[in-house]
Amino acid sequence: MRLKSVRTLGLALALAGALISTTSLSAFVPEFFDGGGYGPSPAVAVQAAIWDAEGTASGYGLYKCTLAEEPAVFAQPRNARRPFNAQVKLRCTP
Repeated sequence: MRLKSVRTLGLALALAGALISTTSLSAFVPEFFDGGGYGPSPAVAVQAAIWDAEGTASGYGLYKCTLAEEPAVFAQPRNARRPFNAQVKLRCTP
């Protein structure tokens, strides 16, 4: 009788483990991606930020990206090596 209950318990644990592993394989894919960049002008900084976000999205197999929000550009002090920093938020789909 004890052997049967051990087998039943083992089968139940194996099924539970299989269920957990199959649900964890369907990983969460984000819809929005943030990117950051810098450059000598605001336009260059924004383009670098877009490329950064697109590069991250491509790792998830998402290649069609559009701006979700207006890019944010931050000017740095005059003698900074990177005069402009930018941040963008992209919405990407397969």
